[in-house]
Amino acid sequence: MITFRVYQSVNSARPKDVLSPEMPMSSLDDALENARFTYEQHVRTCRQCHADAALCAVAKHLLRIYNNARRDLLRATGHQAPTATP
Repeated sequence: MITFRVYQSVNSARPKDVLSPEMPMSSLDDALENARFTYEQHVRTCRQCHADAALCAVAKHLLRIYNNARRDLLRATGHQAPTATP
């Protein structure tokens, strides 16, 4: 039940609306810090993440939100987000 509530609250935060490029820089910084903190806190406290030694679905979703916030901040500051090369 706890996992469901966490997942439900994570899905209710719509990252596209929260992290628009028109936001002031401090809001983008706050969004990035909040996303990082939420992800790290979840990974530290999630039984499934610890038991499997792999990220659960919620952790993957939170990581995606963090990466989107990071990308938005880099775009707003004029930097290019690094991309992986095969």
